[in-house]
Amino acid sequence: MVLVSRAEKRAIYSYLLKEGVIVVRKDSYLPRHQNITDVANLKVQMIVKSLTSQGFLAQVFNWQWNYYTVTNKGVTFLAKALGVSANVVPATYKQKKTALAAPVKAGEEGEKAAAAEGEAADEATPAGMGRGSR
Repeated sequence: MVLVSRAEKRAIYSYLLKEGVIVVRKDSYLPRHQNITDVANLKVQMIVKSLTSQGFLAQVFNWQWNYYTVTNKGVTFLAKALGVSANVVPATYKQKKTALAAPVKAGEEGEKAAAAEGEAADEATPAGMGRGSR
């Protein structure tokens, strides 16, 4: 049995709520976790093991590393446990912002379309079964 203080548990919960994922090495003797430096790796292992058994995290194990992702049920639990609003979501749940393309001038637009049509026509005709170029 491992005793985990409230501050350590709060640090683990806040990291999970902020990131949405956590990676834990299967090494009980590591003095510190690689991402949460205030907490021992054994304590992080035990907390996420408990959260997984309650259905708040999903686990994948590969090459002595545990990969945990927060489920929808886990997001609501973590928000309630930390006392934050329900509309706070992890980084893995947020949509990525797409980059906007530079505006194209009217004259350039026609030239690019004509070049694209020429390339498409070249790709449509077969090359002749490897007998050289056209």
